[in-house]
Order: sequence, then C-alpha cells, then structure tokens
Amino acid sequence: MSETDPVLELNPEPGTVVELVKKLLDEPWPRSDEEREILFAHLGFKSGIRYELENEESPHQMTELDIGLGIQVLGSWDTYNQEFLGVTVQLYSTQESGGPAAQSGFNELRIQLSELFGKQDHPWDKEGTPPCIWEASGRTITTYLFNRRDSSVMLSVEDTALAAVAEADSVSG
Repeated sequence: MSETDPVLELNPEPGTVVELVKKLLDEPWPRSDEEREILFAHLGFKSGIRYELENEESPHQMTELDIGLGIQVLGSWDTYNQEFLGVTVQLYSTQESGGPAAQSGFNELRIQLSELFGKQDHPWDKEGTPPCIWEASGRTITTYLFNRRDSSVMLSVEDTALAAVAEADSVSG
C-alpha cells in the first residue's frame, strides 16, 4: 500500500484484537473447564456448539467461539485430551484472492504484536508471506495470511507445551 492509497477501515480494529490477545496472556491459563468458563466470562467470550469431527474419538475437539466484539468473527476454542489448548479466530475475511483488508490487517497485527512481544519467528521462510509466531507467557501466538483463493487472517493463541504434545502425537500417530 502506498501513501496515496486510501486507509482501509478494518473491523475489528487490529488494536482491539491485540488488546484481547494481551488480556488472554495476562490471565492464568485455564486448567479446567470451570477455569476456562471463568476466563471466557471475564473476556466476554461465548462458547457455541461443539464441531462434529469425522472421528469423535479424536483427542482434539473444537467448539465455536464468539469473541464478543459485536461483529461476526469466525472463531473456535480447542481442547486436546480434554485440556484447554487455545483460541483461533479468522479475521478480515473476504471472498477475493489477495484481499487488501486481509493484507492490511495481517501487517498491522504483525507490527502491533511485535511491539508487545518482540521479533516474530518465521518458520517457513520460503513462503511468500510466512506465518508470524511469537512466544510469550507459555503461549504461542500465530498469525497467518491466507490470500490465494479467499482472503483472511488466522490468529491463534495456544498453550505452547500442550500444542507441542498434540503435534508430536499427530506426527507419531
């Protein structure tokens, strides 16, 4: 985007999203369903229905999530082996390839999250726009720009240790 391009109005504003991430990291990570419900109530999050997976015996489960911003944002919270794994949201979604809102939202989130959590890691440098990953307070914050067919920004906050166990299990299983 050049200086002459119009400023995109992003909804939700990236600063609002970053503030939610910060609040999520400032609170103790839930170790029980009751603690998760208390955290969600404190943050204004609301659980929806649990997604039906192909394998109901899977150790990984997902439930719809409303992050309480007054706009429709596709979100979910996940468990692994019945432990709270984290929260994922899709932001700035459009049905166009290379959508400017998604690109702008991704860039602004990257800048603001880097100001809070330092330099991000890029595990797949060969991609055109690699994901950005930060580690903070035992959590992994990831942003990923999808922009080939449709456009959106995925943002997730996960328990780093539990995510590593889930990844190891998926590779060995």
